[in-house]
Amino acid sequence: MQQSSEGNAAAFHELYQLHKKGVFAVVNLRIPDLDDAKDVVQEVFLELWLKRESLSSIRDLKPYLYIVARNQVVSAFRKKHIQMRNEGILLEGLNTLDHSAEDSAIARELYHQINHLVERLPETTRQCYHLSKNEGKRNGEIADILNISEKTVRNNISEALKRLRSSLKETHPEMLALLIFMLKCFSVVKNLM
Repeated sequence: MQQSSEGNAAAFHELYQLHKKGVFAVVNLRIPDLDDAKDVVQEVFLELWLKRESLSSIRDLKPYLYIVARNQVVSAFRKKHIQMRNEGILLEGLNTLDHSAEDSAIARELYHQINHLVERLPETTRQCYHLSKNEGKRNGEIADILNISEKTVRNNISEALKRLRSSLKETHPEMLALLIFMLKCFSVVKNLM
């Protein structure tokens, strides 16, 4: 642990390899979705790396990792709760809209704007986004198709969504809410299949 606390990346990687399965087991007991659990485990070790200077003062790493994992799980639940509450508010607002010709025009504009933005993404990011959002493929399937890791797929999809949100926030803020709504609806439909 001393070398890890001094910023030795190889020593930290060894520490990660030694403890990642145990941390995943603890997290996965509370978060059954594998992708979400993997994300939380990454957050645990990211926090550990960011606070690596204090590693040398830790007597027993396992209890410390358990506490960090527990805190990250609580944080993940809190974020999920806030996200679900905000989606509920958005859904209520969108349910009150009447579907006029103007709404259809806005939806078409959003569709064209998103396609234009997606075409400007880097190749792998564009492919990951397209396979996920347009073809409904899961991260594992996309990883197999593109011959990349699932983590890379998740990162590329996340990057695509971040760029879309950022660009739409600047150019069409009114469309950003519609995009979020459409993506969430698509996720719900995809999960029902």
